[in-house]
Amino acid sequence: MLQELIATGFYTGRFRYAPGTVGTLVGVPLVYLLGFDPWFLLLLSLFLYAVGYWSVNYMLDLTREEDPEEVVIDEVLGYTVVFVLVKPTLYHLLVGFVLFRILDIVKPFPIPWMEKLPKAHGVLMDDVTAGVITGLILYLLVG
Repeated sequence: MLQELIATGFYTGRFRYAPGTVGTLVGVPLVYLLGFDPWFLLLLSLFLYAVGYWSVNYMLDLTREEDPEEVVIDEVLGYTVVFVLVKPTLYHLLVGFVLFRILDIVKPFPIPWMEKLPKAHGVLMDDVTAGVITGLILYLLVG
């Protein structure tokens, strides 16, 4: 199904080890190739949220889990959001990747609140929030 392909980040979410980290890697070339304009990345983020919402709800119904490990479109979305705030140079892509993964794993406030949103919104918004926080930190560090 198309929803499964999208939700799993072209099946990168099915990697046995660290599927969230592997799934986030899908966002790196996406942002690098399409990150020429922050407004375009904002539109891309909105598009990813829309298709993510559709595909994540499908996977939630299919698996009967609250946040299936193989669903990684949320990581791709969250990583993309970082670069709405910061220009995606190679250095920023690397530092942003590391910061985003740390925040997504540690989940400092207010990320846990976002996870409590219903269904796909909770799955997506915790990563959007991690992406916004990462973008703000990166912006403060490098301008």
